[in-house]
This record gives sequence, structure tokens and C-alpha cells, in this order.
Amino acid sequence: MNIFDKYYFEKYALLSICHLCKLDIKEFERKDKPDLQSQTYNMGIEVVRAITEYDGFEQSLINTYLGKGLSGDEIVASIRQNNSRGRFKGTVESINGIAVFSRIYGPCDANMHIKPVIEQMKNKSLLYATYRHYKTNGLYCFVNTRLISEFHYPSIIEACRQSTFSLIFINCIDTMLQWTATSDNLIKHKISSELLSEWDRSAQNK
Repeated sequence: MNIFDKYYFEKYALLSICHLCKLDIKEFERKDKPDLQSQTYNMGIEVVRAITEYDGFEQSLINTYLGKGLSGDEIVASIRQNNSRGRFKGTVESINGIAVFSRIYGPCDANMHIKPVIEQMKNKSLLYATYRHYKTNGLYCFVNTRLISEFHYPSIIEACRQSTFSLIFINCIDTMLQWTATSDNLIKHKISSELLSEWDRSAQNK
């Protein structure tokens, strides 16, 4: 199962949105422009991945080896052989025959993760005219990092204000940030590991 496909992210986003907003998932349909639509709730949500170029490369690298039947030793040997230019900054080791990846590659500036989020808000706002419009028009961003903190909230809120959306979710792995035009602030939702696992399993089941 390729967990980086479009269906996975849209289903995962929908599960989390319905949980946070107490909505019935059966009332939504997966469509296009925007990706998630509900006539009942008069709501449309576009789902995007707002990740850095390196994050995209890293996920592509890991996905290359997932579900291929390779042993941990084979994966480690292959990555080390193909990483002669040092593009992969993390580490990978074989533990009991299983490849274990680590994203740790030294100090990291969280601003590098905020930039793609703001860019996606701008890009999707430019495409807004081509979407079907609802009473609530939202954007859901996956950022693939826990490094966004309250220090960065003012920049994010300003970008939300300038966007064409009235509801924005930012998925920071185990934390969800929620902005609405009416409240004009970021609400921080901490998500339990049990719930994260449940959403992951459900999103992988087509």
C-alpha cells in the first residue's frame, strides 16, 4: 500500500476534520476542486501537502523501499550505495532485519516548514475561482513536521487572513492547527497516538 497517494491524504484529512468539527463522514464525497465536498454541511475542503523539497525527496526515498519485500540489510546497503552524493541527510539502520529510518540530520530552521504552507495558501487562493463554492470553503495542509510553534503563529494567521478560505487546518503530525475567519486565531488540537493510529489504518483501507 502506497501511503503517500492522493486517496490516503484526502481520507486522513476527512477523518480528522470530522473528528474535530463533530461532523458525519458519510455526508462528504471525494470530488475535485475542492477535494472534499458536503451538500449537507454546505462545505468544501481542498487538501494539499505543504512540505519542503527535502521532505518530498525523503518520503519518495522511503516509499521506494516500502512493501518491496527487501530485508533491512538490503535496504540499508542500497540507500548507502545510492546516496554517494549525500542527498539523504538522515540515517537508516537495520535492526533485527528491519530498516529503521531517522529524520535527524542536524539543526533545522522551522521557518523552512512555514514557507510551503504560506505558498500553498497563496497558490490555492489563486485557483479559488475555479472551485465549486460553498458557505464554508476550507483548505487542509499536511506539513510533515512538529517544528511549527506559537512563535510562528502570527505569520500563519496573517497568511490565513490574506487567503480566500474561511477555514484552514494545518496538520503537524500529532498537533492540528485550526483557523477560522470568524475567530481569526489558531486553535491548537493535540491528537493522541491512539487516534493517529486509527486514522492511519482507516485511511489505508480503500
